[in-house]
Amino acid sequence: VKEYDNYIVNQCLGGDDMNTLLAREIHDKALACGYDSCGIVPLDALDFYKDRLTKRLEDVPESEDVYAHSKDFLALKDNYPWAQSIVVCTEYFGNYKFPVSLQKRYAKGLLLSLSNIPDGVEFKRRQSFETWLQSQNIQYIGGETAKPAGVVPLRPASVAAGLGIYRKNNFFYGPKGSNYELVAYLIDKSCEYIQHLEIPPCPDTCDLCQQGCKTKSLSAPFTMNPLTCVSFINTFGDGNMPEGVTEDMLEEWIIGCDNCQDSCPFNKNHDWSIGKDYPGLDELEPILQPEFILKASDEEIIEQMIPKFCFHLTNEQIPLLRKSARRAIEYRNRWQKQ
Repeated sequence: VKEYDNYIVNQCLGGDDMNTLLAREIHDKALACGYDSCGIVPLDALDFYKDRLTKRLEDVPESEDVYAHSKDFLALKDNYPWAQSIVVCTEYFGNYKFPVSLQKRYAKGLLLSLSNIPDGVEFKRRQSFETWLQSQNIQYIGGETAKPAGVVPLRPASVAAGLGIYRKNNFFYGPKGSNYELVAYLIDKSCEYIQHLEIPPCPDTCDLCQQGCKTKSLSAPFTMNPLTCVSFINTFGDGNMPEGVTEDMLEEWIIGCDNCQDSCPFNKNHDWSIGKDYPGLDELEPILQPEFILKASDEEIIEQMIPKFCFHLTNEQIPLLRKSARRAIEYRNRWQKQ
């Protein structure tokens, strides 16, 4: 808690001392349960998201179907009339090591998600936070992390709570970069706990994330076309290749893509070869190799792999997984011959 004391502005709606106390208690409990930071905002704090979504659809109108679920985020008051505030927490997964053989093939935020280890200490800490909310007679909904379409828009809520900023690649960045898992809850109490962290913005002249995006999905700062994003193509896009996108542009990526984050100077100093061992990742690494995917049975893929992809691939998309594995092998072989 002391790490953030100098940055905290703790204020509650209406100046209610009880709400001030509750906000502090929620924040402190979140940190005690293992979160790195916690903020609380009223639902009105997300009003800016409507303008942001509108601009995104104006810039890339063909993405309307992709963002259809986002309209629910604009109707939180209607859908949850009892909700008063949003509690949002961050958890840094950069403390874990990530094997070299999986880098440039799998998005780190998916394989290192705490939702993949429901029996782990970290996930149980998260559950203990929800148990505490219940014990305080706080009604809540949410708690999803890597799930694509949860209750709360995680990145906007985290920025509104002062836990970090958007960078030009559209990702949320906290003090240590973009390697954070975000968790949020709607609660039926009216309170507020805003943090103010001194995080420098992207330099005006920097376009390294755009350069790192091989498909040019990132066409301008804070602007992207999800249909041409590698992470979309090899997951929700079911392998459909938009006009202008070629197989080579997907490189060896099998699930997701980290190119725009890996290219970012604010992530450059992170060394994935050091840190804690992520529970079960050593056992998972051999079966995630593209060669194994091609010879594995459907049952092996369904039981051992798909549950580790954080809702980004379904059992019916096994052909897509094999297609991506085959492309990864062919891409690597071509580069080795050059």
